[in-house]
Amino acid sequence: MIGSPDCYGHHVRETGYIDNGCDHGNRVSILEVKSTEDQIVVILLQESYTTLTGSYVTFAPVEASTLDMILNGGSPENVPISPSGFSILPDGPKGNERSTGSLVTMAFQTLDTASSATYIPPDSVATIFKLVMDTAECIKAAMFNPLNLGT
Repeated sequence: MIGSPDCYGHHVRETGYIDNGCDHGNRVSILEVKSTEDQIVVILLQESYTTLTGSYVTFAPVEASTLDMILNGGSPENVPISPSGFSILPDGPKGNERSTGSLVTMAFQTLDTASSATYIPPDSVATIFKLVMDTAECIKAAMFNPLNLGT
């Protein structure tokens, strides 16, 4: 996601990162998501990690002022973070055959002040459904992108 031109209609730019493993793609990144008017919509803190046994991406929106405070030595102890993300694992071999697929698990945390323990408004259900379906399509598109397949 270093310079993705389109993510839900927004431009994503990686503004900084810290490597957290031997693989260059294993990192914690700061991503700016900008609107078409080049205004920052949200800042995401994202960790991506890949091993032979699977991959995961975890991300959380962070207020710009909060990120500035942390980067300037402030304490992150009272910073509210609601991470979301996904993992991709091989589905495992079938007998002597090689694995041909993957299992994808997605998890989202969102705030919805209109919902209660016993009622979720139809608009909230529709929003959650769209978020899950759009995210699944983005993962699928990234997995089958020729640039990612080495072809």
